[in-house]
Parts: sequence; structure tokens; C-alpha cells
Amino acid sequence: MNTKIVSVIIPCYNGAQFLPEAIKSVLAQTYPPFEIIVVDDGSTDNTGEVAARYQGVRYIRQENQGASIARNTGLSKSQGDYLVFLDHDDRLLPKAIEVGVNSLNEHPDCGFVFGFSRSIKADGSLLSEAPEERIETANYQLILSGRSLSPPATVMFRRAVFESVGEFDRSFDPAEDYEFYLRVARAFPIYCHNQVIVEYRRHDNNLSSNIPRIVETTLKVIDAQWEFIKGNRDYEAAYRTGKKHWPNLFGPYLPYGMGAHIKAGRFLAAARVMFLLLRHYPQGLVNYALELLSKLTKRFSSGLTHPGL
Repeated sequence: MNTKIVSVIIPCYNGAQFLPEAIKSVLAQTYPPFEIIVVDDGSTDNTGEVAARYQGVRYIRQENQGASIARNTGLSKSQGDYLVFLDHDDRLLPKAIEVGVNSLNEHPDCGFVFGFSRSIKADGSLLSEAPEERIETANYQLILSGRSLSPPATVMFRRAVFESVGEFDRSFDPAEDYEFYLRVARAFPIYCHNQVIVEYRRHDNNLSSNIPRIVETTLKVIDAQWEFIKGNRDYEAAYRTGKKHWPNLFGPYLPYGMGAHIKAGRFLAAARVMFLLLRHYPQGLVNYALELLSKLTKRFSSGLTHPGL
């Protein structure tokens, strides 16, 4: 069997703080990649200087256009048979590429293979292990019903899928990766090797803090599948499950996003989140109102019992 070459593409926007750990995690792989490409998406920090410290890392700078375009830029400049998209603040575990290559080689019909991640804190220390679960059958319905392949580095792609179905679609940002997984899974078999291969860093500045927009766009992605799935009972069932899954997963956090918008004077944005809650997770508004009422009651009670009153 011919040795497959692997390209690791690292889109980066103002990520100089964490970028060294991402690059080092790739350099430490048991199956060395053919190339590492850092795509600087218009950073205003010293991302370029950091990338230049590492021999063999190819640095490409573009105007700020978002992660999806940065991934597409890296894709167009890459040469690998297999591709991994590593966010600048995450880390690959040492056997990540080896596991992905072996899985794709063993499943030559698959468009991509994927595994799991575990969470780390901003300082790199372990936050939580991946849940103990196995996916026996990976397919389009699984992803449509709400199975998240996150972060993107948990997935290794075969280059042929991009030649067949196209690139990441910017119109679905910040859920463009989820839309792409669905597009590929409609056209190719997929496979889960059930191994933890990535460390996902949780910190205040990563994209996951923008939960209202993520929920709104993810539901848009699911709705975009309807013309393909209508009339197929299995697909329609997965569609309904997915439409419930994402609001239920993120719904408890949505009111706090609304509150943050109100405090910042972004009333139109707050209204959009409220509409999202009313339509998909109304209990969130009720719970948030009860929580605010409880806080106000405690403050009022505290004021009444204050010695100076």
C-alpha cells in the first residue's frame, strides 16, 4: 500500500497565544504529516512571527474573511491525500494522524473518518475526559440527528470529497463545518474509529461563547437538508430529532446571551435571541425570569434586614 501524505491546515485569527501548542502537537505525531499550513486570517497580533519559529511550517496570510474561507485557502494550497483541519487553540494527541490514516486506509470507500475529543482548560490542563460511548454505525442520519463532530480536528478527510462536493460554505458560518459533514455524509460512507485524538481548549475567546448564533445557524443547516430528505422516513425522523437536539443542548445558555446583549445595549440582537427562545426553547425564558426574580427577592430581603434600615 502506498504511503498516504497528510496535510494539517491550521486556520488562525489572533491566536498567537495558543498557536505554538497546536503546531507542536502536530510536530509530535507518530505519523508525521507531509505539510503544516498556518492560514492567518488577518490577525492583528504576532501570529506570523510565531509560525515562523517552526521549521517546515508554511505560513499564508489573507484578509480577515472567517474560518471557513481560511480552511478553503489552506485546502487550495495543500497537497495531501488526507486532510486535517486543526483550530489554532486545540491540540492533536500523538497518535491522531496515525489513527486517522489507518482508518481511512482500512475503509477505502469512506469520505471521512472521525473520533472524539477531550476538554482542556485555557492553561492546557485536563478539564474532562471524553464520554465513554461507542458509535457502531456512523452515517448521515447520525449527524443530522445531532451528533457533533467537534472540534474539526476530530475528522480526517479524503481529498476526493472536496473534489466531489465542494468546499466549506461561508453562508453557514459558524456552523459551516456541520453543514459540510452532512454534505459529505450524503455522498460517501463515513466511519467512527471511537478513539480520543484531540484536546479541545475551552476559554473565553473561542467561538463556542457565541452560542445564540451557533444555535440559529445550526438550525438553518438542518432546515437546508429538507429538500434532500423529504419523503424518506428515516431521514425525516433524524431531522426532527436534530431540530430538538440543538436547542435542548444549548437552550439553557441562550438567556444569558440575551442578557449580555441587553447589558451592552444591543437590543436588536437581544430581541433575536428572545425570538429564538420563544420558538425553540420557551422554558429557557421562564427559568431565566425565575432566576432573576430570585436574585431580586434576595437583594430586597437583604435590604430590609440591613442594620441601617
